Amino acid sequence: MRCSTVQSTVGPGDEPCQGTATHLLIGSIRTDAESREPLRDPVCKPCGESYARRPALKARLVPLHVHMTDNMFIETVEGHRLLKDQEHEARCFDCGTTGRVNWFKFQTNGCPGRPESIEVLRHSHDMLHAEPSVRAVETARLWWDYAVDYLHTFVGDWRVVTDDPRYAAYFTFRDREYGVRHDLAGGRFGAEKLPNRGHPEPTITDAELDYKQAVFSFHGRMTDSGSKDFATWTPGHLDINDRELIILYTPEGVIREVLRVPGLRSWAETTGAICDTFGPIQTVKLQTRIYE
Repeated sequence: MRCSTVQSTVGPGDEPCQGTATHLLIGSIRTDAESREPLRDPVCKPCGESYARRPALKARLVPLHVHMTDNMFIETVEGHRLLKDQEHEARCFDCGTTGRVNWFKFQTNGCPGRPESIEVLRHSHDMLHAEPSVRAVETARLWWDYAVDYLHTFVGDWRVVTDDPRYAAYFTFRDREYGVRHDLAGGRFGAEKLPNRGHPEPTITDAELDYKQAVFSFHGRMTDSGSKDFATWTPGHLDINDRELIILYTPEGVIREVLRVPGLRSWAETTGAICDTFGPIQTVKLQTRIYE
């Protein structure tokens, strides 16, 4: 997502900024002596800091996260989610590898920047009929050999387990919790993101309500006084742009961070992006009123 600044504050001349939007400039802008209009512009940090100092604006910068949907990529090849690259035809969004699309098709097998993309591993016939604890240990060993030793996927907090009916190991990758499944169809095994980061499914209040806004609370996001951060997602907002924003607030109602999910995505994809960005969800309250 590009910086929205029409006239770059850091680039040469009067060209539009070509930087990536990493923050949201939130506040209001003076339109005349007595009127102000709300402002929510995605900007790069240098442009945002420059514009925030202008007298006509009453605004501040907050971090902006953008959920990458499938239609943002030119293709997904062997687990690599590809973007256009001016010099090399394609670049993987997750691991940064560059090359021609056909090179990804014939020379790669799984992306080291996305553990869940490694789907080529299969058990032998004998291992399929082995004791679950034996199969779990072998699954963990083979996945580590391929994903870590061969593809150089940098995992953390690696823990092998032998008493779980689904998982052979747990690990973390880029501040996200994963498990290695040993029970996939066709004798396959591979990694997946743990649902809700390994926490129980969140409690949903008024699940049958024809809601306009969902309010989320999270495990671990608590102040010393016991108050919690909360986030709002408003698919019923009149402004189509505001429907794409999930806003994280402090307990006092100050905007802390913003997540943008382009287009109205499914409940599962949206809540998955919220969990990835802000942490495991504890509760969800559906409501017809809109908090802003």
